[in-house]
Amino acid sequence: MSNIELANQYFQQGDFHKAGQLYRQLLMENKQNISALWGLGNVALASNSYQRAFDIFDRCLSLNSNLPQLYLSSAQASIHLTLFDEAEQALLSAYRLNATFIPTLFKLATYYCESGDYESSQKYIAEWQTIEPDNITAFGLLVRINKLSLNDDKNTDYIARMQQKLCSSANKSPKKEQVTLNFSFAELYHNTQQYQQAFTHFDLANKLQRKSIDFTVSDMQGYFSDLINVFNQDLFESRLFSSKNSVKKPALTPIFIVGQPRSGSTLLEQMLIGHSKICSGGELPFLAGDIAQGAYQLTGKHFPDACRLLNKSHCEQLSEHYLKNLQSLAPSASYIIDKMPANYQSIGLIKMLMPHAKIIHVTRNPIDVSWSIFRNHFESLEPYFCSLPEIAQYHQLYQTVMNHWDKLIPSFIHTVAYEDLIMTPELEIKKALAFCQLNPEENCFNISSEKRHIRTLSDVQLRAGINQNRERSWLPYKEFLAPLFNALEIESIEIKKT
Repeated sequence: MSNIELANQYFQQGDFHKAGQLYRQLLMENKQNISALWGLGNVALASNSYQRAFDIFDRCLSLNSNLPQLYLSSAQASIHLTLFDEAEQALLSAYRLNATFIPTLFKLATYYCESGDYESSQKYIAEWQTIEPDNITAFGLLVRINKLSLNDDKNTDYIARMQQKLCSSANKSPKKEQVTLNFSFAELYHNTQQYQQAFTHFDLANKLQRKSIDFTVSDMQGYFSDLINVFNQDLFESRLFSSKNSVKKPALTPIFIVGQPRSGSTLLEQMLIGHSKICSGGELPFLAGDIAQGAYQLTGKHFPDACRLLNKSHCEQLSEHYLKNLQSLAPSASYIIDKMPANYQSIGLIKMLMPHAKIIHVTRNPIDVSWSIFRNHFESLEPYFCSLPEIAQYHQLYQTVMNHWDKLIPSFIHTVAYEDLIMTPELEIKKALAFCQLNPEENCFNISSEKRHIRTLSDVQLRAGINQNRERSWLPYKEFLAPLFNALEIESIEIKKT
């Protein structure tokens, strides 16, 4: 096996350190080894070093501008850096080089879906289907952008073929394709109010995903207990937080939008970025990745135990690293949003590193948010995305942690209820902006703009603007949701009143 093959193997196995070492060794032998350079860029991308990845891919293209794959890598880095125009141009360059390369057609279709340009998305899906007529991922995208219906006579044969795939998928298709098919047909049946069939497919899709996960929410309880025990009143009254030793306020203010997935965080984000001083980096992995790893390197302890040992110098180093990564996403911005929902677990750490940061917690009715999680197809394999009892169990753990922060550092967190946000959006946005020490601007209320790139499961939904319909989407499925109600300890009389 050659060194480049070995490096690529390390990369595929997730050993980015060894892969990076070998790629760098190959580049020392030959600075123009484009395979090694590209591999090093992929290591940077996988390690969340987006600017470095972008720069490396740019060097690759200066050496060879005729490889579609290089443009696709550049587009991926550009999207992480919120350079959406550059990403689009890179994707189109790949397309011009090879208009039948499936990965390019897939990425173009996905890019335009997230940009709200559904006609362009459908165009590239159609081109994809001339090569692979019954590709399951393409089918899932068409359902996602609402271009298919069970009542549409034009698509009867196509949907029948996909149903045949669904029936035979348990034995023939990869599990990922089985999941996509079931979620897609669940939505098609939901849209025609065939709720029994829809729930059957929602349930099958989630059960298939759950089989791929080898841990439970119960396994996480010790971690959450540690989180609460580490971040206590004594820690927050220690020398770390005295005015004498506090970390100085940088020019960049991060805004953390936290909560559970499907709680309305994307809606809030899209309204806030209408403000001229606010940009968004999307759901960023920096806190749970680089910063947690950095804390371990500084203290020899994993998060959250490491936080007991962090001193002022440590905090300054970690804060500087996080803010540098954040600023690279929008160099001229003074406020940048990080909307990774699970950052609610790191609110205590954020307080230690960046006391000037703004935390906005989005809440939503427990049944509504739990059903929305169950109904949507998350790529990440987590038990609290695909099991009704475990979704409810995780909700209770999340609520316990948030109650802890609310008691410990209440003035550090601003809470927005999703139900209030959709009913009185201007009032809620004004309060959120006031918390960030900003004045409201008119563009904050124009969230249906097609120019915005939305990289979450809410992309299609938000294009229609703010939905003030308070009817709960789980009501047609009430008879199937006993495990959820029981786990959330919802009384049957309360269900009847809803």
